[in-house]
Amino acid sequence: MNEFDKQHTIAKWEELLRKPSKVTESREFPSWEVVSKRNIQFEYNPKSVSNSNVVSFFRKPLGLAIVGGSVLSLAATLFFVFLLNPNSSQTNGSDLAIVSAAKSSKEISSPLKVIVSSVKGKVSVLPQGSSHPVPLVKSYQLASGDVVITEGSAQIDLDFETGSWMRITPNSEVVMDLIEKTNEAQSQKFSVKKGKLFASVSKLSKDSQFVVQAGEHLTQVRGTVFSVQFDGTTEVVAVREGSVAVGDLVLSAKQQTVVKLGEPVAATASPVNLKEEKELKAFQTQTVLARESKLYEEHARLELVRLEDGTEYRGVILGQSETHLHFQGLEGLIEIPIQKILETEKIR
Repeated sequence: MNEFDKQHTIAKWEELLRKPSKVTESREFPSWEVVSKRNIQFEYNPKSVSNSNVVSFFRKPLGLAIVGGSVLSLAATLFFVFLLNPNSSQTNGSDLAIVSAAKSSKEISSPLKVIVSSVKGKVSVLPQGSSHPVPLVKSYQLASGDVVITEGSAQIDLDFETGSWMRITPNSEVVMDLIEKTNEAQSQKFSVKKGKLFASVSKLSKDSQFVVQAGEHLTQVRGTVFSVQFDGTTEVVAVREGSVAVGDLVLSAKQQTVVKLGEPVAATASPVNLKEEKELKAFQTQTVLARESKLYEEHARLELVRLEDGTEYRGVILGQSETHLHFQGLEGLIEIPIQKILETEKIR
């Protein structure tokens, strides 16, 4: 198609477009006067175009110079720190690793369960932060900072979830300084302000502690039966089983020490007097019976496991695996090797 034919074709199309279609010619359209009098249904509100006040910093020569210089300075600093001084980055990495490990290894502590097992007479507790003592009753759970007060001939027995047992005798005042635990250890600290306490402490783990403060000295225990007495001027610590450290002095079974305020601990221990020995023995026997009664109430039975070497365990058999007997003893759960067991028998 030449140029003349193209123009002729375009002219025909334009003529066709100017001619109304049959559909258009068959319809009647309102005049302008009619349309102008109609109500406006859709009002036109064009959006105003805001003038942007943002000035591109990077389009200015000065801006490019500043940004470029900053990038070069940062690159030079990183080059010096990580390439020219690698030991620093390694040291910082080690420090961060140590801090991270310390945070992850930090144990979360929780209250150690210490329950009132029995109450005789008027016994009260002064909760931490309170000035009003309240009567103590069986099954009450003590907390760190509580002060236990026994009046007249009253006394109280405390049952520890660790298997330990404590008796606070008449006319005593004992502070539960700290009774808490973590996944690995238990912290048990007490202060005898006046009076006397007996304690039967189950074997402690490596990081656990059982400490009694009386007067100017600490009594530290690893697992034993002992008593601590303080009248305001003199402290007496006596041991029936195991060992107890009073200052630098270590007391063994059937030994005691007497320390007065302002005086150092004696270099050697003395034998436990007859009266104290009888009281310690009675406390130990009563503690065993109380623990057995508690197990019997929980399981409705009581059993004895005797080993080939003569060792005996009193408690409840919970079950067994191929190699061990699962046993709830008086001081907690233990695993007894089956090959070492000589016999078992039912006590109750």
